Amino acid sequence: MELALFGDVRDLWNEAFSKLRERISLPVEVAAQLVGEVRERGLESVLHLTEKFDRIRLAKEEVYGAPHDYRIEEFMLEPYERLYSCALSLLDERECSVGGFKTRLEWIREGTISKLVERVGVYVPGGRHPLPSSLLMAVAPARAAGVEEFVMATPPRNSKLVEGLAARLGVDEVLRVGGIQAIASLAYGLPEVGLEPVDMIVGPGNSYVTAAKAVVSRDVRIDLLAGPSEVLILYDGSFPIEFVVMDMLAQAEHGPDSISLALVTSEELALRLKEELDKYSGDESVSSLRERGGILYGDRRSLEEFSDAFAPEHLEIMGEFNARLAGAVFEGVGVVYGDYGYTGANHILPTGGTLMERPGLSPFSFFKDFSGIYVYRQSGTLEAQALISERVAEFARLEGLEYHARSAEVRGKIYKGPDTGPSNGVT
Repeated sequence: MELALFGDVRDLWNEAFSKLRERISLPVEVAAQLVGEVRERGLESVLHLTEKFDRIRLAKEEVYGAPHDYRIEEFMLEPYERLYSCALSLLDERECSVGGFKTRLEWIREGTISKLVERVGVYVPGGRHPLPSSLLMAVAPARAAGVEEFVMATPPRNSKLVEGLAARLGVDEVLRVGGIQAIASLAYGLPEVGLEPVDMIVGPGNSYVTAAKAVVSRDVRIDLLAGPSEVLILYDGSFPIEFVVMDMLAQAEHGPDSISLALVTSEELALRLKEELDKYSGDESVSSLRERGGILYGDRRSLEEFSDAFAPEHLEIMGEFNARLAGAVFEGVGVVYGDYGYTGANHILPTGGTLMERPGLSPFSFFKDFSGIYVYRQSGTLEAQALISERVAEFARLEGLEYHARSAEVRGKIYKGPDTGPSNGVT
């Protein structure tokens, strides 16, 4: 696999930051113009933009209302229960334990709790596949904090699956609109259909959605401005190399801008990992490895220093390392288990090294003026990961993420296989 970066971490330190920390410019001017149009023309503009960008013509009565109670798979509710239970514990004890996983908030700067927001808008992205996990991640911590009013916005072609889930979660209102027009509608309301403005908007989206959130943030609270997703894996060879391979591929399939970086303790280990990744060089679904992927090697201290300076969205620690700065730290656990809520931690997290500006979503995020900074730190046994690997894989494939599914499945396979034991470095 031709990687964007391969070599000694000290030699490539500056190049890595230059390539991977270049801020992606947001289409703020376009977003500001369209947000202004929605504020001025209301429903007329929303219907026009939905037909233009989604190629769907909506009738007025289809735009907004109660969610339809479509059938959903029951396994989708288990992560919500874990997320909600964990969020309640995090509020009181700052740590939780669910299903063999432990999660705690590691505080960098304490914050104070003030008045709770009352009404939350949740954006659930569309694209080629619906992303119901985003709904789970937003509703669970908000409800644990005490929020009772939710409006879910999602592109109209995705409404069945996520509407069914919204109905089961007790979400009362659905806006069947996506993109910039959805964010503007949540922020300022749509009087023609009875949609009242929200107090806070949460949830991921593409660059246009993110730009729209930036525009409306002067008038309504938002969670964070997330850029391309990223993972940094610290690896010393004490875990099966298949874990690292699949986790890098899983990250790469998020899209062309996603960052997938492994930091390993020797050049020999780096070459071995690259050899394994080479087997997938023909798969265009993970082509981001060629532009935004890499393997760097060096001594432990150098790797730890790079990791903390980089402050990735997701940090996987596969071995004996002391790095601590990331949106979420996974100690011996695959990121995919956090992606679907099974560890109890949230996956709406800061990217681009912005941890110190605003941390990941938690129940604390829903209190006005809260300014604390923390890191999600989660751990779990291989057994805990293996026992739910099939359910996690099913959820991943529901969202069209094949390597996410394989990332979970490889843990089930290795745990149940004949080589399981101390020699794998996994307990």
